[in-house]
Amino acid sequence: MLKVKYVGPHVDISQHGVSYKKDKEDKYVYLMVALEILKDIDNDYEKQASYKHCFEKLTLQEEDLHSILKVYESEVEKHVKNEYEAYQEKIKHEIAFVNGLTHLKDIEKEVWVKNIELMKPYRLQRAINKIYYSHCIENIRKLFIYKGIKELSTPFNKDFFHVMNSLKGVLITGKPSLEATVVEEINNEGEMCIALRIR
Repeated sequence: MLKVKYVGPHVDISQHGVSYKKDKEDKYVYLMVALEILKDIDNDYEKQASYKHCFEKLTLQEEDLHSILKVYESEVEKHVKNEYEAYQEKIKHEIAFVNGLTHLKDIEKEVWVKNIELMKPYRLQRAINKIYYSHCIENIRKLFIYKGIKELSTPFNKDFFHVMNSLKGVLITGKPSLEATVVEEINNEGEMCIALRIR
């Protein structure tokens, strides 16, 4: 079973070295928020068109992640493993591509390949985190459609903003494609919130 753990932001790798892109955070940061939303909207109550999510700020527990996702995708571990293996292949192709660059000197290629190999464990862990996050978002999308949810309101912070925009993206691009918007607004209690609405 592939495990999630925080590693850090996206890395750019070249013959010149390795640099971190602080604006592209590790999906691990958003995974607990996505799991909370998934659990919150999947309850035994009647189907509702509108949900308000109350944030509990829980710590991500590895066993919770796997047990929750298995409810929606019985073979989630197999799917994650396949996607992980595809990412490993992508890194192999990257190395082959660098080795095939004719405009670089051999020493530049060697440095670039060593940088790729050095950062491989880091990138693979980021890939695991992103794969689990993507499955979580996709399962929220399926619940939205199944339950006929037209609106979801969450607290206003950067983590929820990111998750709500990920969800908006899969609602728009998924099948069926839905028209979705994310807005920042003040709710009935006078608090800032983020609302995702489907038309």
